[in-house]
Amino acid sequence: MRLNYNFAFKNSKLTPWERPAPPNLLISDASIDKKLKFVLKHFKSNKELYYPSTFVLASALIIQFINLYPKNIVNKFESDHNKYQNIEIKLRNINLAKQRFNKRISDIEEFFFDSTTSYLFSYFLQNSVPKGVQVNSYSFSDNGFDINVSAFNIDSLDEFITLLIESPVIIRDSVRINQLTRQESVNSNNSITSPDLELEIYGQVKKINNKKREELYLESKADGLFKKLKRFNHLKKKLGS
Repeated sequence: MRLNYNFAFKNSKLTPWERPAPPNLLISDASIDKKLKFVLKHFKSNKELYYPSTFVLASALIIQFINLYPKNIVNKFESDHNKYQNIEIKLRNINLAKQRFNKRISDIEEFFFDSTTSYLFSYFLQNSVPKGVQVNSYSFSDNGFDINVSAFNIDSLDEFITLLIESPVIIRDSVRINQLTRQESVNSNNSITSPDLELEIYGQVKKINNKKREELYLESKADGLFKKLKRFNHLKKKLGS
């Protein structure tokens, strides 16, 4: 059996020898010059250990030093950048709102432009009826009109047709006479008085542009329609549509 026993130092005043540790100048009272020389000596003797890490550390320090100036510039304009971002968001929201308004305006634009309104047609029809002509019935739409009138003589009908085709809301060349009939009027004594002439006429209405529509509204004293049109035009101008 093997015994783990040191017979050399049994009952001996000798002490075992231990290799002394190298002096650590960094924690000693040595001068700064000696300490620097000690560090450089170990640094040069262990190049493969210190050079890569030293290069990385030095590179990082140089990069950080170079970035100090642009970083300072960025920090200086950070508040301006935040203001710009806020303004950009507001402008984007305004543009989206404008697009929604423009779409709605496009949907209702047909009610303000192109087609002749029933008010204008009725106004100029009334101004086209001379003395001796009676309007029995009429129909009106965006596509055209159909009027039934009666008169006691052909001259009154001829004057009515002339005034009608001169109307600024009617297409002159589209006016057509459908039929002209003669009906006899009978009094209470069942005696024939004078014949009546009945005329049916039809045609198409004009598509009126914005400027002309304003003029016609002013001429026909359509104050309400004129104000609505002005507000609509002002809104379109504001939205840039």
